[in-house]
Amino acid sequence: MLKKYIVQIIVSLSLVSLLGGCEPPKESVAEWQHTAIGMLDAAISQDGRFALVSSVNFGASYWDLESNTLKFQWKHNNNPEDGIVAVNLSPDGTRAITADRRTFIIWNTNSGFAYGYWQAPAEIRAVAIANKGRYVLLGLGDGRAIFIDMNTGRRMEFTGHRAEAVASVDLSANGVWAFTGGNDYRAVLWNTRTGKPRQLFEHKTRLTKLRLDSSGKQGFTSGTLGNAFIWDLQTGAQIARLQLNKREYVVSAARFSNDGKKLATGAPGRDISIWSTATGKREIQWRARTRRQGKPGGAIIYAVGFTKNDNYLLTESSAGYGEKWLVEKQ
Repeated sequence: MLKKYIVQIIVSLSLVSLLGGCEPPKESVAEWQHTAIGMLDAAISQDGRFALVSSVNFGASYWDLESNTLKFQWKHNNNPEDGIVAVNLSPDGTRAITADRRTFIIWNTNSGFAYGYWQAPAEIRAVAIANKGRYVLLGLGDGRAIFIDMNTGRRMEFTGHRAEAVASVDLSANGVWAFTGGNDYRAVLWNTRTGKPRQLFEHKTRLTKLRLDSSGKQGFTSGTLGNAFIWDLQTGAQIARLQLNKREYVVSAARFSNDGKKLATGAPGRDISIWSTATGKREIQWRARTRRQGKPGGAIIYAVGFTKNDNYLLTESSAGYGEKWLVEKQ
């Protein structure tokens, strides 16, 4: 499992600075404590205004980042063993999805209302939601990716991952395209209406994170051992490979800028980076704060997101803090 793998390497990575020709790390322009104990997963809205975080023993919290106010606190049940392990926000920001190992709930982000409670046929590893909550995509531990039309009940099982766990999923805003990747070393872009693959991207290691850009033209995939790529989704051609120098580097969060010219990533060891999508070169690098500021410690970056004008980056980390960073124009 990705998160177990991340925890194993976080201590060593947190004590070593990543190599690269970047400016010295700078402080965030704002920081907020969003969980007191620790974070299990997080998502940031497409416009950078809201964050959804899940924490140990306290369910999921939905935050307004502009005022740093808690809008809603959501729980599945009172059993601490059924923690919320995966969360996502629809591109339009109107719906949220939270999932424990076997069930998921869809929420209205304006009212806090829960639309329903559904059970998955296998362990949930990743979730995505699109088109005002109409479409849901689940990545499961048995190698299946399941696409569901919540309005009609139509369900499609995609079985193109060779019976290995599907670790990361994403949906286009209209729900037509699914992007799935897993432990079988492959990422697949496939049509949710027909189930047919459009692009297949083979890797040398298992996939840990993938992401579509808002235009549907670019895709990002990343595996263990520092394998990270930006792809042209129309042709399947590789646009760039991120210039990672660390053999054990694992990407735990990713998001394209709204203009598609930059890619933000987060990783264990507190690393936050912004890359050129054209060249794969790192342009900016920061280090997230830890729970014990000023002392050795680590943090996994679980979510990154740009503000609407791409001037700022928002992040959420396992240390329980959200932070805001100024993105200097290159």
